[in-house]
Amino acid sequence: MQLSKRTQYGIRAMICLCDAYPRGYIQTRELAARENLPTKFLESILSALARGKVLSSKIGAMGGYRLARPPKDIPLGDIISRLEGKMLWREETPLRVEELKPGEVAVHLLHARLSEALVRALAQTTLASLAEQVAQRTHGGQMYYI
Repeated sequence: MQLSKRTQYGIRAMICLCDAYPRGYIQTRELAARENLPTKFLESILSALARGKVLSSKIGAMGGYRLARPPKDIPLGDIISRLEGKMLWREETPLRVEELKPGEVAVHLLHARLSEALVRALAQTTLASLAEQVAQRTHGGQMYYI
């Protein structure tokens, strides 16, 4: 599975927001600077996540974005499905499976199994668990931001 740049940037921003969750809102330009992301593109990503109720936003000098709920309550599937869309999960099965060659049926069955496994894995993995894994692998277990 290949994630789009939109989703990759979204995950990067979400890890920053996860780290900042106890402190409150972060402005888009600060998030963009932390992860070296294009500000305008990041704004559209964050807006999509806010519309999907993954983030909350606040206008003003002390505003920005923050997680809408604790990181342990945000499955990665919520983030990825919002940014990638539904087509990532399921391939359309032809209406007349009986007209397919056996190899084509095998490919459709395999794709369905892989999609189901992916959906399960992303539903069971939370933003908090991903952030914990990131923290363990970066800077001796601590996340540093300047």
